[in-house]
Amino acid sequence: MRLTGLHAMPLLLRAAIAWAVGTAAGLSAVPVVLLSLVAATAMLLALVRRSWLGWAPLLLIGAAGLQLGAELRRADDRCLAAAARADRWQVRLREAAAAGRFVRADLVVRTCRVRVALAVRSGVAPAGATVDVPRAEPGAGDRGLLLREARFTLVAGPGPLARWRTRVARALDGRFGTDAPLVRALLVADSRGLPTELRERYADAGLVHILSISGLHVAIVGGALLLLFQALRLGVTAAGAAAVGVTTLYVLAIGAPPPAARSVTLFAATTLARMLQRPVSPWGTFALGALVPLVEPRTVLDLGWQLSVAGYAAIVVAGRIGRRRLPETWRGWRRALARELIAGVLTTMVTAPLVAWHFGRLSLVSPLSNLAAAPVVSLLQPALFVAMLVPIAGVADFVADAARPLLRALDAVATAAAAVPGGVATVAPTRTVAVLASVAAALLLAAGWSRRWRTPLAGACAALALAAWVPEGAGARAPVAEFHLLDVGQGDAIALRSPKGRWVLVDAGRAWSSGDAGRATVIPHLRRRGGALALLVLTHPHADHLGGAASVLRALGPREVRDAAFVERSALYRGVLAAAAAAGARWQRVRPGERIDIDGLELEFLAPDSAWTAALGDPNEASTVLRARFGEVRLLLTGDAERAEERWLLEHAPGSLAAEVLKVGHHGSPTSTTEHFLQAVAPRIALVSVGAGNVYGHPGPEVMRRLLDSGATVLRTDQLGTVILRTDGRSLEVEAAGHRWTVARALPATR
Repeated sequence: MRLTGLHAMPLLLRAAIAWAVGTAAGLSAVPVVLLSLVAATAMLLALVRRSWLGWAPLLLIGAAGLQLGAELRRADDRCLAAAARADRWQVRLREAAAAGRFVRADLVVRTCRVRVALAVRSGVAPAGATVDVPRAEPGAGDRGLLLREARFTLVAGPGPLARWRTRVARALDGRFGTDAPLVRALLVADSRGLPTELRERYADAGLVHILSISGLHVAIVGGALLLLFQALRLGVTAAGAAAVGVTTLYVLAIGAPPPAARSVTLFAATTLARMLQRPVSPWGTFALGALVPLVEPRTVLDLGWQLSVAGYAAIVVAGRIGRRRLPETWRGWRRALARELIAGVLTTMVTAPLVAWHFGRLSLVSPLSNLAAAPVVSLLQPALFVAMLVPIAGVADFVADAARPLLRALDAVATAAAAVPGGVATVAPTRTVAVLASVAAALLLAAGWSRRWRTPLAGACAALALAAWVPEGAGARAPVAEFHLLDVGQGDAIALRSPKGRWVLVDAGRAWSSGDAGRATVIPHLRRRGGALALLVLTHPHADHLGGAASVLRALGPREVRDAAFVERSALYRGVLAAAAAAGARWQRVRPGERIDIDGLELEFLAPDSAWTAALGDPNEASTVLRARFGEVRLLLTGDAERAEERWLLEHAPGSLAAEVLKVGHHGSPTSTTEHFLQAVAPRIALVSVGAGNVYGHPGPEVMRRLLDSGATVLRTDQLGTVILRTDGRSLEVEAAGHRWTVARALPATR
């Protein structure tokens, strides 16, 4: 009897699902990932086989994966513990290292590899180099070993692939200028230099996957190479082999990220089947592509791999829906457009639980934006690939110039999609909701593929209804205060959270032509975590500090606004004052000595004095300076205060400057953070809010040297993104770039 629906899925796919779930269950330390995968897979398996005989081998495969994952996790824990006890480390750098930088590296301990993060105190080395670290303060972070105050020496230079990537990055910088960060992200998986507003724009448009090497990029490159070799009159076999070979070398050269490895495996399998003129099952090649990256089993917990697998599964099911459900009379462009829309909508729905959990937002315009972006990327990616590989400078420059209109078109799509009113939904799912949404996504795939679609579709609807019914609930909050240094590029936005979940926001980042950091970063960050905004503090009326304030006022409606009251006639500042009045927020001038208590979080304003402000012509020197305190832990926020205001503080409030955490003034400009001021503060943590590759050269090298010499650990948003500090009043925990570590378990008595 011929099997239909999910029963016709190949055995390899069922085995792949069971193996991935078992391995994830063994490896995962995050309950939501484990529960989501297990629940979703249980639903799929229940539809695939109804008899125990069908379940038995799959359960055995899953159990084997579970055992392997658990053993790997135990081995990793042993390796991490051994590395943390060592007194010397030799690591391979993933990125260039220099004093004051926070860089990623890998440490090989016998048969296992430990991920390392270095907070560098001294030493310079390029990406890919091997360095010896004889001095550091080790600790275990959430994502491996953390080496603070690291001092290292160069052992060996980077390998050939690392040197190639460096040369390519430099060549791309020269050919593409200001477009180079986007081009590097599209070609060599280097997204560190992308401006914050560009990331946010693409995220709002549902196109953020384009900013990293994914299966889409590899598939386009592979297809273009196949057409090229066929145009060169190579035979079918030779053209296919050449295209697969070059694409595989490209994926290996960029570091074989899991989505790219999945895609090149799928491309190779499909090309081989065509060369042999053999029918190919979409689920068979899908399972093969999903399994090959799992040669390294830890890949199963990689978000890129999860999104790639879920997205391609949705594309396979969408193809079946299109063949079955679209009217036969629909031909040509109408049918092609309908199939692309089905694929876009289904992919958005299936990946929504992962996107919502990790990014806190959903782009509702994603199907349309991807439909518009697809033809642009299909032309852009091969052009960039040629510009990267062509050794003749003149030809490469010509291709680069030809690609610029496509880059502009892609950005235009992102800008238009991000500007659609209501196009982005800010979400903050609980673990229960995330599990139910994952179950619904799995059942939606089952309904799309199976001929008996009513039962799984009803189950998906029931899961979504249950997710909507689950009360949001704030939940019990730990008695801690939090300090969030938000990554808003070249600007400032610091959010302080009280033990009861209320927020104080100090500045709201900058604005740009199509948006601002308030709407793009601050509001989603606060809303995802819940809690009301009790107070907005504006340090001074410069656009990189109050650019997002009007959006924050309209969306979050704080009761009070504190402002330095420096007279400023700019339209942006007047707009902020108008937004405060419209929101019903009570505006007050900052007064030195004023104290505010919000649920045990104490705020003390230190500057500016009104008499001091009246004599100034520079808003920076009239910055609001305040010290936040919870228990024995203090955070000093200085806005863009420069030397003169620091001297004023040393004269008028010398006893109020000591703090464990300093938000470095004026983004680390040489005009701030003088030696005497730094001695008075004596921080353990120095926070620098700064944009990647900014034109001002912030933070200044001399400021970085003073901070490092003072013994402070420097944390920068251009290197780490958003930094979160948590304190119970005595200990201080830092969360940055996926790592957590304790600064001090018992802080000294108040100075």
